[in-house]
Amino acid sequence: MNIYLPIYFFNVLNVSRVELAFVQFLAYLAWFFQPLIAIYFDKERSNAKLLVIISAFGIFISFVLFILNLSSLIIFGIFLAIFFVCASILRVAINKLFVSCSPDDKSKGRNSAFMYMGSITGALLPNVLAIMIFGDLYSLTLWNTFFLIGIVLVIPVIIISFMIRFDITEIGGIATENEIEKSEEVQIDRRVIFLLSVLYFLMWVDSLIQYPMEPYIIDTYGVENLTLILILLGMVIILNAVGVILGGIFSNKLEKTKVLFVASLIYGVLLMIVPFMNLLLFFILIGIANMCSGFIIVNTTVLMNEYSQKRVVYYQIIVLFGVLSVVIFLPLGTYLSAFIATEILIIIAGVSKLFCLIPILLLRRKINK
Repeated sequence: MNIYLPIYFFNVLNVSRVELAFVQFLAYLAWFFQPLIAIYFDKERSNAKLLVIISAFGIFISFVLFILNLSSLIIFGIFLAIFFVCASILRVAINKLFVSCSPDDKSKGRNSAFMYMGSITGALLPNVLAIMIFGDLYSLTLWNTFFLIGIVLVIPVIIISFMIRFDITEIGGIATENEIEKSEEVQIDRRVIFLLSVLYFLMWVDSLIQYPMEPYIIDTYGVENLTLILILLGMVIILNAVGVILGGIFSNKLEKTKVLFVASLIYGVLLMIVPFMNLLLFFILIGIANMCSGFIIVNTTVLMNEYSQKRVVYYQIIVLFGVLSVVIFLPLGTYLSAFIATEILIIIAGVSKLFCLIPILLLRRKINK
């Protein structure tokens, strides 16, 4: 849905981007509940399953609320806020299971790949639906149908929430109190946590173009090429999945900081040159960049898991910096797109990815020591 909400608001409804940015900022503040939720989940006897089930129903209700008035930015803001609180609970629960069920490098890479493959599959489904539904991009009836199907696709989340098991002590996943104390006193290197936090913040600065990007593509290459654009967007998502899979396979075979350095360098350079390309070259380069993004996400997640030592609170401290970055730069990108050409924002996002090279080099030096 992240691809299509910008198109809906920018190209179809043509809402005020300044007002939308303000609503986004307020709604995305709900993400800051995530660290508090993480602390709650870090307690071994927390009633995690019930909270996950309630959150799954909350996501469903937020979608229903949104579709009741598709043109209201206030309703959209309420939808986003409810969605982010509930999604944060599910995200922390998944992170908890991920951290607890990844005892070695091989399992970290494999589980990280599985986790992001799920996210990518969720991103691909709306794209397939859009290709089948949208004959006319500006038909509100078709958009209503699209969002209604989105509500139906949320139902499996509710079903799965009843099936998730949190009794991970049986497989030795949760750290005991003695292990936690040992982790805090000896194993956790707070300087590495700080560098990972800075890296994670810079990684998400490209949220600046999350909303302006797809409307820019439609405006630049023409609504008459809509089906081709949607197919190419699907290919980009698939290439991102390929990057995630390869990143998971090689995360325990290659030096992670080297992979991060090369992938971030390629990603940043490609973003800086894509605004000057024709339609085909644009998507080829964006596809390669998204493949690099898969490597970046998996290897960063593995490092976060490795150096947080099964402590979800430390893991979420790093994640908090990513949340802060999104809360700042996603609304900022929406706001600036009202006054600045999207091409400039894309170049700025590419430069920000190159800034990731600094903490990566410092992290590599610290780890090697």
